[in-house]
Amino acid sequence: MADARRERPIRKMVSFSEAEWERVEARMTIAKDRSFDSFARRACLDSEVKVVRQSFDPQELRAELARVGNNVNQIARQANIEEAATADQVHAVKGLLREIQKVILDEFRRIE
Repeated sequence: MADARRERPIRKMVSFSEAEWERVEARMTIAKDRSFDSFARRACLDSEVKVVRQSFDPQELRAELARVGNNVNQIARQANIEEAATADQVHAVKGLLREIQKVILDEFRRIE
């Protein structure tokens, strides 16, 4: 809650684990800062923030996804010719779709 009577009326709260707080205290000691307020203010205002962006590049997955897509297309073509799909074909397509999902999820996990 902002207090207009204060020099710095905007207040924010931050929570730490015991291990995190020990690291903060060690850094405060190195910085010769006894006040967490001044240490945190300097850390937020004066420190360098590195932003690392990793993009999802579908080109890298193209061959793997194309292989799975070709299998799905072969099953779909056969089902269209016969005007029906067997339980095995449906099961195979579901497995291939799960494989596609896994490939994409693995890629997203890699870039996180």
